[in-house]
Amino acid sequence: MTIEGRQYGGRAVTERKAERRQRFLDAAIRIFGERGYANCSLADVCAAAGLSKRQFYEEFETREDVLVAAYDQIQDEAALALGVALGQLGPSTDPATRVSEALTAYLGSVGADPHRAKVAFVEVVGVSERMERHRRTRRHSWVGAITMALDPLAGPSAHIRSTPELAGSALIGAINGLAHEWLLSDPRPPVMDLAEILVPMAVSLIVRD
Repeated sequence: MTIEGRQYGGRAVTERKAERRQRFLDAAIRIFGERGYANCSLADVCAAAGLSKRQFYEEFETREDVLVAAYDQIQDEAALALGVALGQLGPSTDPATRVSEALTAYLGSVGADPHRAKVAFVEVVGVSERMERHRRTRRHSWVGAITMALDPLAGPSAHIRSTPELAGSALIGAINGLAHEWLLSDPRPPVMDLAEILVPMAVSLIVRD
């Protein structure tokens, strides 16, 4: 019998392993969002997850690894939310409305919990050279997603102003900066209000022939 098919306590080993990994990720997002990544030790992550260091090292090698994995999960879930929103766009919707719906889906995913937003936009910044390279890789992935979304957002004749890398990075930078200020605001406005500021910027980067 393979490891994948083994049962322990009536549940597959792989299922238990995935659940344990998710507990570490959920705990990391919560305490990194509450206290800051720099202020949390590996022991803090384990305590928040209710798991041991031995179990941690079965899933990750370092504390930074769980930060990377948590960041990727947040980004992947936001990309999924964006994809669903793009698939539900009506054929007669104007570009500004389409962009608003897409941005609202993205912001609604990342900002569903302020801890998620803080990890995605604040706690991953300046951690290490490795983390900065990873953030740049993810940013380029988002530029690719934005480019692919042009057709459903603005039609087949649309293209991005300047180059996709520069225009996409400009929009992503605006989102990051605005989200950071949103996190620091007291009282904090609804996350969907951010879309009202970002939509005109995003539309201005689209050129329709």
